[in-house]
Amino acid sequence: MRLSEIMALANGLAGCSETPSDSQVYVDGEVRRVFVGIDVDVSELLLARDLGVDGVIAHHPIGSRARLGLPEVIERHEAQMRVAGVPEPLAHEMMLARQRPVAHGLHTTNYDRVVDAARQLKMPVMNIHLAADIIGRRFFIEFVNRVVDGETTTVGGLITELKTIPEMEASLVQPELWLGSSDNPVGRWVVQMAAGTNGGAPVFRTYYEHGYDTILAMHVDERDLRELEQLQRPGANLVITGHMPSDSIGMNRVISALEQQGVEVIAGSGVIRV
Repeated sequence: MRLSEIMALANGLAGCSETPSDSQVYVDGEVRRVFVGIDVDVSELLLARDLGVDGVIAHHPIGSRARLGLPEVIERHEAQMRVAGVPEPLAHEMMLARQRPVAHGLHTTNYDRVVDAARQLKMPVMNIHLAADIIGRRFFIEFVNRVVDGETTTVGGLITELKTIPEMEASLVQPELWLGSSDNPVGRWVVQMAAGTNGGAPVFRTYYEHGYDTILAMHVDERDLRELEQLQRPGANLVITGHMPSDSIGMNRVISALEQQGVEVIAGSGVIRV
């Protein structure tokens, strides 16, 4: 199976009609045994060579067009906010507030360092980011819909349920409440994932201001968290599900599909295989 075929498989699982801008086959090749990790650097490429695999699959973008294409995926925040009832002009403004600093930061990066190493090692390598995150977000939405019972479920009760997810049970990092009270009702909730990176204070604040009580996100920067705390909005809750276990949910579904195709997988670099 070629890496380009694996990309098509992942896109199909997520319902993507084309490869997202934050995902790429950097060096294509035929593979029967692959190393799959959340983050891949030169060290993982060398490890993969020593393990004798045919190729490497990362989750996060490792360079080239995919890394520089992350800001385009951040535009999904606008679409998600609009679905949640946020007016289009405001959703666009808040998306740009999150997108600009990410784009500026990427402009300074050594964007092809790892990809250059893969070419020199002649190691087939790719990354699958948005497709896996879409799969993971879909899982969380279905899970929360099952465990939240109207106004009776508290945020503490939701976190207890989240901890029963196999990837969470196997993780040293557990779902935590970083804003709000565990006694608060979950109320109106949103799973804020699959948009390149977290929405930060601009996007999260907009959800709270438009009647959402609880946001589930994989992670948030400390500066954004401090800004949200300053709002002192009663009943606002921010549940941080944990980066590695949350990313593993989507990647595990991709891995299972690969194994069904006869590809042998060695999981590492953050993937919590369950």
